[in-house]
Amino acid sequence: MANQTRIVVTGMGAVTPFGVGVPIFWDGIVTGQSAIRQTEDEYLRGWAPVVAAATSFDPAPYLDKKQIQNSDRFTQMGLVAAMEALADAGFPSPEALRGEYDPSRIGISIGCAFGGVQTLEDGAARLSSGRSSRVGPRLVPKSIPNAAGASIAMHYGIQGSVMTYSTACASSANAIGEASYWLRLGEADMVLAGGAECLFSPAILAGLRAAGALATEGPESFSEWSRPFDKARTGMVMGEGAAMLVLETLERAQARGAHIYAELVGYGSSNDAYHETSPDPKGRGATLAMSKALRSAGLSANDIDYINAHATATPAGDLAESAALRETFGKHIDEIPVSSIKGAVGHMLGTAGAIESIACIQAIRTETLPPTLNCHDKEELAPKDVVPNVSRKAKITRALSSSFGFGGQNGVVIWQAPPEA
Repeated sequence: MANQTRIVVTGMGAVTPFGVGVPIFWDGIVTGQSAIRQTEDEYLRGWAPVVAAATSFDPAPYLDKKQIQNSDRFTQMGLVAAMEALADAGFPSPEALRGEYDPSRIGISIGCAFGGVQTLEDGAARLSSGRSSRVGPRLVPKSIPNAAGASIAMHYGIQGSVMTYSTACASSANAIGEASYWLRLGEADMVLAGGAECLFSPAILAGLRAAGALATEGPESFSEWSRPFDKARTGMVMGEGAAMLVLETLERAQARGAHIYAELVGYGSSNDAYHETSPDPKGRGATLAMSKALRSAGLSANDIDYINAHATATPAGDLAESAALRETFGKHIDEIPVSSIKGAVGHMLGTAGAIESIACIQAIRTETLPPTLNCHDKEELAPKDVVPNVSRKAKITRALSSSFGFGGQNGVVIWQAPPEA
């Protein structure tokens, strides 16, 4: 992206296990809180003893009854996060957005690993149990992965490209990076980019447990079960939520007097081509994605001030990522603070890259490094400074966010402090 169209963030929105809004998310992160709790649903608890659920999320204050009735939980979260992001960018209503931008020149780029699995599973249960031989006519449009993007488009009257990227845990990182191409190529003037995910379903949790990805044991305090980079880590804790960013060209953002949060300067993607679920232990695919992101930004490894790691607390994943970081950054990795927020909010899968991008932007804005919770006995190969357990102040100009997923999918984005006015 060096020497090309400059792309900036003018709005942010989030629904996380801490609640609705970027402020409540960031306050929870930097004050060292954990949103991880024992699973309230006893049936689901058999597969995932703990989760990071958005228990306080209620769509009713934001969406009308018809919108709620016709949508799955992941869509509801995505639409609420989009509303917050666009309002934050100066567009409190669909009319305000269309008054500034041609609807055909606005795009939506969303990451989602699965879609409305709760709706789909409920329908399957009705049929398999014999309770009914029919399902609702909206089962398919509520459960398809592009439902969130379509719902946002209908709500705001957006007629440009509306795309859903399903690349497992890298989905929203890829959605943000691919959206940047639309702006650079002049295909859009604004893109809403991010992710939405809710995978609290028996089939998904049972499958992840069978694959050895979920934490099934941990400390006495359930809030400490997600332990990125810690020697005693046993797996990821499932989270849910949505995160959205409003991306515009610098020229358009300045012309309308928008507040600019950060600049997107680099993006890289790759595939491990190694295994369906396990990462390449040498981290070669991750290294390639990080190297491509640095190259696209015209930066060297020494230019990065902070890294928000994928670090899901799986034994194999954290080791592979640590190997990739050491290969990419060399000795400089010992000088860079590297942290994972998954000890606080769990792994939000398709939303991970977007919410962690917001964490990077907030770190730059507030000059605060988010901590890696529950890392008490750090793995030897892990970066030297994982900002253990407590946030701290630091001057950050550029932050790199990594996302790595099943199928060997990798997505990396680099954020930079906003340009001077």
